[in-house]
Amino acid sequence: MKRQLFSLVLSFCFVAGSSGLAKGTSEGAKTTSKPKLLVPTLPPPTADWPEVTPSTSVPSGSGSNSAATVNPSESHTPIPSQAEPSGAATNTPSEAPASVPTNVSPPVLSPTGSELPSSSNTAPQTDAAAVSPPVVEQSPAQMEPHKRPVPAAYAAAAELYKQKKFPQAAKAFEAIIQSGVANVDTHLSLAYCYLLQRLYSKAVKEFEWVAKYGKNSMTLQRQCGQTASVLRTYMAGVCPAPCLKANDPRWVLQPDGKHWITVSYSSKATWKFSDHHIGEYVANENGIPVLKGTCPVCGGTGRVKMLKDGDPTPRI
Repeated sequence: MKRQLFSLVLSFCFVAGSSGLAKGTSEGAKTTSKPKLLVPTLPPPTADWPEVTPSTSVPSGSGSNSAATVNPSESHTPIPSQAEPSGAATNTPSEAPASVPTNVSPPVLSPTGSELPSSSNTAPQTDAAAVSPPVVEQSPAQMEPHKRPVPAAYAAAAELYKQKKFPQAAKAFEAIIQSGVANVDTHLSLAYCYLLQRLYSKAVKEFEWVAKYGKNSMTLQRQCGQTASVLRTYMAGVCPAPCLKANDPRWVLQPDGKHWITVSYSSKATWKFSDHHIGEYVANENGIPVLKGTCPVCGGTGRVKMLKDGDPTPRI
């Protein structure tokens, strides 16, 4: 009985082992004929390529066509799947295929120190454009009187003046002034035309004009100013000579009951004279005031006949 039971168990084990061996053999054959590739399925390439580390585990079974065997010493590069195009992108975002849209903006390159623009190269161009405006030529009428050129009609008027045709010369100079191009010489010539015609009221205005606008010669300004002052003084009936006059505002009442006046022609000396010397001529001798007696122009009165147009020309 025990022998029969033991033989039955052995038979059962033999049948079970045979079926398992056959099953294992068939699975091994399938594995050998169709090796399973352990390649990860990667997503479509994007701007930010994910770093995928492939599995390094070795599958069971052997075969020369197996792609799952990985050498740890070699670099692991993800292998694109068969569904992806042949020109699949690598880890670098800038190498993405042209057919795949990306949102990556081109990198902004910062200039180095040698590439930075120098102020010495750009500033002069800006300054030249700002400081160099277009030059606009001014007409003689727009210029200042002392900068104006000689008018074209001045030569003909000056020729009449040389011929002592003062009325005709005066009209020629007046025409130049009315045109707006008259220079300083034109007004000066007209002033002498009026003076020689004894038109003092007109002459004094032209002399004052030259004294104000004749900036090209300080000597000319001073001389014309003095001439205009003398004419104005004569026309007011006051003696133009440097004599002590009773109506001079420089008289000052002193504690002694007398009026004193201070006269100074320069920094060399300053003299004070009392009202006892009213009517005397005070000459200027090298900057020092010197009394010369009774004034020969007014006779010591300080008054002269009022100068009017047509009167004889006084001593100026």
